[in-house]
Amino acid sequence: MARKKNVFVVLKDTKQNQAKLIKETRNYVATNNIEKVYLLKIIDRSEDLGVFNPEAEEIIVTRAESEISKFMNELGQIDCQVEGIVKIGSYHDRIEELAKKFDPEAIIVQSSKLSGIKRIFLGNTASDVINNAHCPVIVVGS
Repeated sequence: MARKKNVFVVLKDTKQNQAKLIKETRNYVATNNIEKVYLLKIIDRSEDLGVFNPEAEEIIVTRAESEISKFMNELGQIDCQVEGIVKIGSYHDRIEELAKKFDPEAIIVQSSKLSGIKRIFLGNTASDVINNAHCPVIVVGS
């Protein structure tokens, strides 16, 4: 049996213009006969920063689910299934965990506009995904 062709789309800050990410996702699905798109929203766990507030985490998860729904609406009709997944933890750990489970053909991620000190402390999701992925990574400019 042939493996199911799927792709991960990593959703980040919704303040960024996601038009390019939507366009790249549509193009990739159309040209690669993708059967399923997984929209991933990874939330850094607050306890890793030295604080833990379960009520705040619940609100953040609800907001993430809302962002996935909004992206699905903006993505519109595409010729495959779309599923949203919200995970809490580091990008590296959660994407690696999901990649082992779903074996994506590719990962599509939007680059961030962080620079200088923000990049040092907050990191860069795209570079983290690129350095740890076991499949091609498509980086979309923001």
